[in-house]
Amino acid sequence: MAREKLRFQAFLKLLFRIFFRTCAKIRVIGIENIPGQPPYIVFSNHISWFDPVLVGSFIPNPVHIMAMEALFAFRPLGFLMRSVGAFPVSRGSLDRRAIEGAVDILANEGVVFIFPEGGIGRLERGDQMRPGISLIAQRTNVPLVPIGISGCRGLYNPVKLLLRRVTVTIRIGKPFIISSLASLTGKKMRMAAMDRIRSELCALTEREALPA
Repeated sequence: MAREKLRFQAFLKLLFRIFFRTCAKIRVIGIENIPGQPPYIVFSNHISWFDPVLVGSFIPNPVHIMAMEALFAFRPLGFLMRSVGAFPVSRGSLDRRAIEGAVDILANEGVVFIFPEGGIGRLERGDQMRPGISLIAQRTNVPLVPIGISGCRGLYNPVKLLLRRVTVTIRIGKPFIISSLASLTGKKMRMAAMDRIRSELCALTEREALPA
């Protein structure tokens, strides 16, 4: 079943790459920063509903997207998302089930894709990042790969799409490991990780690193 999910995902990723490259000018910068082999965690800023399929389509390895639980409530959509390896997370609290699911995926040499903002546009507003990613990284000590997206909101404009006047940029930063941040443990290490995650996203999207 797992292999079937990954084959279906590979097929959809190809279709989405064709779609995005046909309708927009896609710039992928820093693809060499993606680790050669899993496991690793990909995290990105979140500015549109296109972000998961856009970024996921250009990551070479199969990805397991951590997506908000409400999307799975609509059964056809939930079935489709689960069929390509996505799994739900509750945004209202620290979802231990989602964290354990991510840890299991990474333990089995997979790739987990997380939006640490926990919603669209929260980095821009200076909102606090969700701590789940730091817990996962602390338990697994796998590389974290930061990605900054810009230009996706232009994909909402059908006229611009038809005229191919949308430019979307995906900037991939250098991976880092949480244990290398400082000689800290426990909550202090997780807080340091969240500061680094925010700083990486701000740098890749050319934003000032606002305090959490």
